[in-house]
Amino acid sequence: MSRPMNMNSFEGKRILALIREGDYAHAGEEEAIERSLRPISRNEDSWLLDVGCGRGGSADYLRRNGWGQVEGIDRDSASIEYARATYPAVGFHVCDVLDVPRTVARTFDVIYMLNAFYAFDRQREALAKLRKVAKPGAQLVIFDYTVGPKAGDTPNPMMPHAIRLSEIAAMLREAEWEPGSIEDLSSDYVRWYAAFVDRIRLKHAEIEKIGGADSYSFVLSMYSGLHSAIVQGELGGAIVHARAT
Repeated sequence: MSRPMNMNSFEGKRILALIREGDYAHAGEEEAIERSLRPISRNEDSWLLDVGCGRGGSADYLRRNGWGQVEGIDRDSASIEYARATYPAVGFHVCDVLDVPRTVARTFDVIYMLNAFYAFDRQREALAKLRKVAKPGAQLVIFDYTVGPKAGDTPNPMMPHAIRLSEIAAMLREAEWEPGSIEDLSSDYVRWYAAFVDRIRLKHAEIEKIGGADSYSFVLSMYSGLHSAIVQGELGGAIVHARAT
C-alpha cells in the first residue's frame, strides 16, 4: 500500500526537484516560467515576489534572467532553509501567504504564483493579503490548475481548489485586482504531465532512495492519475493575469 505523501512538504519538493531536474515544483519547469512571465518587462529595478517559492529555483531563474530583484515566501521552513543556502542572492521568508503583510518589508512590482494558488484554502483572503504588498498598478500572475470543462460538481480530490475560470474575475475584483488576460494551457499540461510520468519511471531508484519504495508507488500513482484527469478534461491549466487597482 502506497503511503500518503504531502508533495508540498520538504521531502515532496525534494522528490519533485529530482524528477524535474531543477529546484521546481510546478508543471512545465523553465518553459512555464517563460510563458507565465512573458508579458512582464525585464527590469533590474523591479521587485518580484514568488508566492509559494518552495526550494527557490524559480525565484533564482527570474533573477538570473533579468526580470529584477526577487523575494520568495513559503511556509515550509526546511525548504526556505535550503533556498537560502542555495540561492543567497534572493531574499527568502518562512511565511504563510495570509501573513505576508506582516513578514515582508517592501511592496512589489510583480507578484507571481507557480502552481501555488491551488494549495490555498482561503484563496479570496490570500488575494487580498497579497494586494497589501503590491504597488499601485503591480502585475499579478497566477499559473495554476483549472477546473476542466468535463468536471462534475464535486471538486477533484487531487486539486480541490483548482481555479474556476467562471469565478476568478469576481474573486480578483473583490481583492482590488483588475482582471486581465487568461491563457488556457490545458493542452500544454497534457504534454508536460505525460513527460513527467515518463521521468518518474526513469527516476524510480532515486525516488526510492529519498522516500522509500512506497514513495515511488505513491508519486507514480498520483501523477498518472493527474495526467489522466487532465487528458479527460476534468482538470486543466491556465495563466491568469491581473493588475493592482
